[in-house]
This record gives sequence, C-alpha cells and structure tokens, in this order.
Amino acid sequence: MRRAQAAIEYLIILAVVVIIALIVIGVIGGFPGMTRGISERDSAAYWAGADIGITRYYVSATSGASQLVIRNNRLFQINLTGIKLDGGSNILNYTNGVLISPGSAVLVNLTGQVCGAGTAGQTFSKNVEIDYKDATYGVTYTFIGEKPLVGTCQS
Repeated sequence: MRRAQAAIEYLIILAVVVIIALIVIGVIGGFPGMTRGISERDSAAYWAGADIGITRYYVSATSGASQLVIRNNRLFQINLTGIKLDGGSNILNYTNGVLISPGSAVLVNLTGQVCGAGTAGQTFSKNVEIDYKDATYGVTYTFIGEKPLVGTCQS
C-alpha cells in the first residue's frame, strides 16, 4: 500500500510542477504563434533574411505607386517572374522575368493596390508569395513567406 501511495504522490507533485511551468512560460510569452500579430520590425527582420528577401518597401495608399526592393539570398541567379499578396492575383507579373544575381537586389514597381481601400497612415499586413525560376536550369519555384509583410501605407 505504501508504494502505491508514494507513486501517486509523486505523480501529483510532477503534475503540479508541469502546470506551474506551463503557466510561467505562457506569461513570459515563450510560445511562438500565440501572439496576435507581428510587428513591423519583426517583419522587416524576417524578410531581409528570407531566401528571396524584401529589404525595403514603399507601399502607397494609391494604386500602382508601390515599390519593393527584392534581394536574392539564394546561391544561384534567379529570374523573378511574379509576386502575389494574400493569394490574390499578381501585383507584379513579368513575362520574361527580372534577373537577380546572388546577393544582388532590384527595385520593382507594383501594379496593383496593396493597401486595399486604405488611407495614408493605415497599417497593412500581407502574406507574400514570390514566383521565380533558376536562371541556369529553368526550374520554377514559389517562395511563400512564413511571416507577413507588415508596414504603413504612405501617401
């Protein structure tokens, strides 16, 4: 009887310790994905180091005036063919593509409305999908960002 009682007491103490540890981790914010959103700084840090990076961007509240600086962080030359936001239609669509060497960056002008019906000063958060080809072998890739592009609509 004593062994069974000791085992149950051990399990109860272990359960209490695990519950307290989970509460502490939750309060500190140690679980990624539990936060409501992502800050502009976190977004910029992620996109600067992504395989196909977005190092700078100007997003206008009006249609057709937005620009992105796209950086090739891959080890081979790529041919940028398209960019989509939130799974919509291409806001950048190149038939022949834009060649980007490894480590190089290019400025691209976007054709669509990025901020929606937004006004200057309004924040945006867009999931980004970038289509490109390996310039040497012609293999097509789609890079889908793990974090959204977050920023403020400009005038």
